Amino acid sequence: MAKSGAGNMLAAVLLLAALAARGGLAAYRPNIIVIVGDDLGWNDLSFHGSDEIPTPNIDALAYNGAILNQHYVQPICSPSRAALLTGMYPIHTGMQGQPILESEPRALPLGHTLLPEYLQQLGYVTHGIGKWHLGFYRKEFLPTRRGFDTFLGYYNGIVSYYDHILEGSYPGYGWLGGYDMRRNESVAWDLQGRYATDVFTDEAVDIIRAHDQRLPLFMYLAHLAVHAGNAGKLLEAPQEEIDKFRHIANPNRRTYAAMVSKLDQSVGSVVAALQARGMLESSIILFMSDNGAPTTQDPYPNWGSNAPHRGQKGTLWEGAVRGAALIWSPLLNRRPRVSFELMHVTDWLPTLYNAAGGRPYDLPPDLDGVDQWTSLANDLPSRRSEILLNIDERARNAAVRQNNWKLVIGQAEGGKYDGYVGSSGSRTDPPFNFSAVLSSPAGRSLAQHSARSGWPVSREYAMAGLRARAQVRCGPTLVAKPCDPAPTADKQCLYDVQNDPCEKNNLADIYPTVARALKRTLVRYRAGLVPQPNAPLDPAAADPKRFGGVWSPWQDGPPSDALQEEAPATPSEQGDAEQPAEQPAEQPPAPAEDKPAADKQTPTKPPKASKAGNKSGAGRPAAAPAKPKEPAPAEEEDVTTDDSS
Repeated sequence: MAKSGAGNMLAAVLLLAALAARGGLAAYRPNIIVIVGDDLGWNDLSFHGSDEIPTPNIDALAYNGAILNQHYVQPICSPSRAALLTGMYPIHTGMQGQPILESEPRALPLGHTLLPEYLQQLGYVTHGIGKWHLGFYRKEFLPTRRGFDTFLGYYNGIVSYYDHILEGSYPGYGWLGGYDMRRNESVAWDLQGRYATDVFTDEAVDIIRAHDQRLPLFMYLAHLAVHAGNAGKLLEAPQEEIDKFRHIANPNRRTYAAMVSKLDQSVGSVVAALQARGMLESSIILFMSDNGAPTTQDPYPNWGSNAPHRGQKGTLWEGAVRGAALIWSPLLNRRPRVSFELMHVTDWLPTLYNAAGGRPYDLPPDLDGVDQWTSLANDLPSRRSEILLNIDERARNAAVRQNNWKLVIGQAEGGKYDGYVGSSGSRTDPPFNFSAVLSSPAGRSLAQHSARSGWPVSREYAMAGLRARAQVRCGPTLVAKPCDPAPTADKQCLYDVQNDPCEKNNLADIYPTVARALKRTLVRYRAGLVPQPNAPLDPAAADPKRFGGVWSPWQDGPPSDALQEEAPATPSEQGDAEQPAEQPAEQPPAPAEDKPAADKQTPTKPPKASKAGNKSGAGRPAAAPAKPKEPAPAEEEDVTTDDSS
C-alpha cells in the first residue's frame, strides 16, 4: 500500500525517534562480537606466516579486515580482561599483579563501569560466554551483576575441557576441587562431559539464531581454548582433531594444535551464524588473544609459540604483551590491510562505544583507553604514541612503550621465561592452503556477504601479500647476549621495537637520554598506582564441598538452594559424551600462591597523573627511531617499589 500524507510521515518519524531513543533501532547500532582466545601464541595463527597450524576461518577474517600487528595486551589473564572491560590500565584498578585465584577474596572493584554496562545504556542486549576470571567471592561481582543479560561459562581462570572441574592443592589445607560451569547463576550440570570449546560455540550460535534483530547484540565470547587445564590432563582435544596434525612430532604440541583448530572452527561457526541471520552486514567482529602463550611455564604450559618474539606469558617481553588481534567489519572503509599503528587492549572500550553510536564525551575523562574508531575505520594514524605495558610493585618490574622505544625494568619469575622458545614451524609442515581459507565457513560467509554488498573478498594473491606483510622478521643481532633487566645485571633494557621486534639489541648505553626519559614516564605512572589489595587465601571458606561440589560465591552467607544442588551421580550427557583422546605428560599440581596475611583492602583510586602522549597522532612507524632531545637528568627513583608492605 502506498505511503502518503503528512500524518503517516509524522508517525513514521516519531516511531523511528522512539526506537532510536530506547536503543531499539538496531540498524543504527552495529552488532559487536568480541572473541578472546586464552593464552594463544603469536605464531599459532597462520595469518602470521606459520604453516604448522592452519586457522582458515580466523585467516578469512584477517585477510578481509585489518590485522593489528602492534596490538598490546597485559602480560597475564585477569589484568588483560580487566583492562578490556574497564578501559583502564590495571595499575588504576589494583589489578596489575597475578591472576585471581579460586579461593582468593579479590575481584575487579565495583567502582568501575564495564563495557557491557555502557552498551546496555545504548540499548544493547549483552551476552557473556566462557571465562570470567574477574572475581566471584561475592555475588555482586558475578558477570550477571556487571552488565551481562545472560552468562554461560565459568568463574575461575581454568577448568578441564570435558569435566569442567578446577582442582589444586593448598599447603596446610589439602586438596581442593569443584565443578565450575554456570548458566546465568545456576549450576549447569547438564554440560559436564561436553568439550568446552563446543559448549561455548553452541551457546554463541544459539544466541545469534534467537536474537531479536530489532535490538543490537553485544557478545563477549571468552574461550577456555587454548589455556591448559588441570594437572594430568593439561591439554585435551577430540582424537579426530589430533589426527589432523600428524606432521607435528611433539605429542603435546600436536594436541595443542588440535585445540587451536577447534577454536578456529568456533570462529567459523559464529561468522556463519551471523551470515545466516543477515546480521553480518551490520557487525563488528574483534578477535584477540588475552596474552602470549606460556610455552613451558609452570604450572600450566600449553606448548604454544610466540616465535619469533622473546618471552612467554607473564613477562614484559613482546612474546607476552604483543597480542595477536584482528578486526573485521563492513564499517571499515579501508580493508584489507595490515595495521602497524599502536593500539592497547584498553582502547577497545571507548573505541567500541563510539562505533556503537555512543558519544565519547559521555565516558569518564580519566579512562586510559583511547577512542581509535575513526583511525581504525579509515586507516588513519593511531591516536596514541605511548602505552604503559605494566607496573607490578610486588614483582618489581615495569615496562613502557613510547613511539618506537620500549623500556623494560626488572624481571618476572626470576627471568625463567625470558628466552626465545616455541615452534617456528618446520619443513615437514604442509604448504599453506589459500583455497582452504576461501572454502572455510567464514570464507564462504564473507563471499556471500560480498555478493550482496559488492565489497570484494581477498583472493589468493592478495592473501599472500597480506600474509607476508604480517610476518614478524627479526633484525640483526648487534650485541653479544640478550639484555637482562634484573637488579643484579643490566637493570634496564631499551629497545627500538619497530626495527628490533625480537628485542635482541639493548640500546640503553647508546641512548641513555631516551632510557632516562622513559623511566621518567614510568615514575609519572607510578605516582597514580592503586596498590594491589592484600587478600589472604581462604580455602576453608571457599571449599566447593560446602556448596555441593561447586565453586561458588562464599562470602554471601549460607549456600542458596541452587548452590546446594548436588552433582548427579552420572551427568546427563556423560555416558555418551565425547571423551578426551590424548593426554599429555602429567605435571604435578602446583600449590596455590601464598598471599601476605594482612587485612583485605579495597583499592581506592587516587588522582591520576596526566596521560601525556596518549592522544597525539603518532603517524606511521618511522624507518628508524629519532633520538629525542636531551632531557633533564631523571631522578633515580625505583618505580617498582611495593608500598603496601
